[in-house]
Amino acid sequence: MTNISIDKNNQLARTGIIMAMASIIMLFGTLISSFFVLKIRLVESLHLPENTLIIGIINTALLCFTSISYIFSEKMYKQEKFNTHETWLFFTVLGGYGFILGQWLLWSELKTLGIPITFGQLSDMFYVISGVHLLHILIGQSLLLWVQLSRNNNYKRIQNVGMVWHFLTILWVAMFISILL
Repeated sequence: MTNISIDKNNQLARTGIIMAMASIIMLFGTLISSFFVLKIRLVESLHLPENTLIIGIINTALLCFTSISYIFSEKMYKQEKFNTHETWLFFTVLGGYGFILGQWLLWSELKTLGIPITFGQLSDMFYVISGVHLLHILIGQSLLLWVQLSRNNNYKRIQNVGMVWHFLTILWVAMFISILL
């Protein structure tokens, strides 16, 4: 009877996660399409200086690394290698903080180069898109910390948190490529 209850709870959790992901896709779809409409209307593009582009690429690679490290963490948990699971989870959390720091560095660099948040419509949209994503990363980071600090984890919870984290990584890669186009 308990397994049925756990499976039902997991199905509800997965359904909620999928519904949240769908709404997030719609939100970012709207933001990115607004960005492209502005590019077309203004007949200009957002030119990111080389050093900010490098920061963005490093951030993207860092977020991809965190997704890979979470896969290893999840795999180690399933194999009941809990110490190794904790190590990979630590790298994931650390990488998430690195991404947050990288975003702050990117925004600081843009401001230093004379592209503050109120520079123009395209830069405003860039700040909005990357800022809203950062808000979602903070939520994902809190989920990772929840898994890391919780002593009563189960594999389903770890899978669900992983699904959210991988989604945020894929979302960032898609957004980053869209902004560069």
